[in-house]
This record gives sequence, structure tokens and C-alpha cells, in this order.
Amino acid sequence: MQYYFTWNSFYLIEEKVKAWETKFIWKFGEFNYTQIKDLEEFDNNFLSEILTWNSFLSQKKLITIKLNWNKSEINKINFILWLLNNIPEDNIVLFYETKPDKRSKHYKTLKSNSTHSEFNIKDTNQIIQEINKKYQNKISPWAISKIIDYKSQNLSKIFLELNKLFICKDFIDVKDIEENIFPELEESIFQIIDCLLNLDKELLINKIDILLNQTNIYAFYNNFLANIRTNLYILKYKSLKINNNLIIENLKLWNRGFLVNKNQKISFDKLKFFYVELINLDKKMKTWNLFENNDKALKFEINKLILSL
Repeated sequence: MQYYFTWNSFYLIEEKVKAWETKFIWKFGEFNYTQIKDLEEFDNNFLSEILTWNSFLSQKKLITIKLNWNKSEINKINFILWLLNNIPEDNIVLFYETKPDKRSKHYKTLKSNSTHSEFNIKDTNQIIQEINKKYQNKISPWAISKIIDYKSQNLSKIFLELNKLFICKDFIDVKDIEENIFPELEESIFQIIDCLLNLDKELLINKIDILLNQTNIYAFYNNFLANIRTNLYILKYKSLKINNNLIIENLKLWNRGFLVNKNQKISFDKLKFFYVELINLDKKMKTWNLFENNDKALKFEINKLILSL
């Protein structure tokens, strides 16, 4: 018997896998359960044995296999697909992965030959429901909204942070989130871009300072450039009086379509100048033309560009 758990919420998938593990071990014992989280750690002989041999002194056997789907796993996954028809009925094999490529061979094969279940977080309302279900009346609605933003809607990270806070708190309010939890890079970049678009230079520099306490400046720099580039295209389309829906379609914004409706004080020309000057910083770093080639020098140059706006 084969099962295949997929889609976008690793937290929901993992919780379901844990429930299966707990129930199986209680009924058939831990000796009959095998967990594989990294296929590269096991050779084909072991995989063949664990999947195709019947359990010893037990009616059932459970094997859970996490598929990470990277190039180094391709041969292992193909080998497992080749074994599927030789797996005994009493061997329960549970495959699981997040966001699989629906065009891939393993996805099509496992979906056709297994009982397939999807675990999706479709929108923010569902995330709120999951948080309320877990913590009930122990967290305020404003705190929920804030941590969803801070952790970019990632349930696993949200619950990890909240569980740590609940060690010393009986109730969590928005102030607890703001004072104790750092936003994810993606969310922080959105806030920083908002400041840039509205020419709030003081707040922009302050938010960059806070982010750089926990993030490598080069990771920030590359992410910052990418987000400015997207907003630059949006402003260019707007200057040409292009319809918002067409902008979303042409730029393939999809779930980031809200960016088109953001208010901004900055002009296209000013944002373009800022973007080009940021790119020139990369050139200066690579040609050793900054006064010092280090993190502090890059941060200084970025702040100088902001103040020049």
C-alpha cells in the first residue's frame, strides 16, 4: 500500500506524517517502522530490502520517505519507482514532499500508483484558523496578523516562534511579536521597499539597520535590487497608462498583484536613478573601487544613496 502526501504546506504534511507514525508505532511497534528523510544516506540494496521484504514477526510495516527532489536524488527516486510493483501489500509506504513539479515523472507515477492527498494553505484566513485551532484564546487577532506578516505565512516558522514565546507567556499580544520576533527577509524587504517608494528616508535607513543585525548584507543587497527592479517595471507601465490587470499579467506578479496598487511618492526617474546607482555599487565592489571592500563600506554607500534621494 502506497500513499503520497503533497502540496504547499510542509507543516500540515509533517503533522499528518507524525500522526501516522504515532498511531502505527502504538499498534505495531517501533521495530516495524522506518523513517527516511534523506535518500542520499541509503544505498539501493537497503532501499530494496526495506521496501520489498515483509515485516518480521508483524502483520504490517511502515516506511515514510521524504522526497527532497534535487539532482542528487534522481537516481534513488527512479530506483524506488522501479520497485513500486514489488512492494508487498502489507508494507505501507508513505511518500511526502512539498510543492512537487507536476510535470515530473515521479509525481505522475506516485499520483497514479498511490493514494494521493494534498495539504494546502490556500489563503491567510486558513492560516488564522490553524493558529486559533492550536492556541485558541491565548493570542490576540492583531498578534496573529503580525506574526503571519513577519514569517511570510510560513506555518512551521510561525508555530516555532509562538511555541518559544508561550514558554514564558500565557497570552501573546502584538507587542510581544514586535519586541521578540524578527521579520523574515522577504517581509522586511517589503517594508523597506514601502519606505523607499514613499521617500521615508529616516525610517528606511532604520529598517535596514535592524534587518542587517540578522541578515548578511549581500543577501539583503541582492533581494533589495530584485524588488526595486519589479517596482521599477510597475512604475514604467503605470507611466504608460497600462491597465493594472495587464501589468500583473505581463510581469507575472500573480499573488504579488497587490504591488500594482501600492501608493508611492517616488517618481519613475528617481527610482531608476537609485536602482542604477545600486547596480554601480556592485561594479565598484568587483573592481575594488569602494574605499573599503567590506560590509560596512557597502552599508555606508547604500545609506549615502538613500540620503541623496
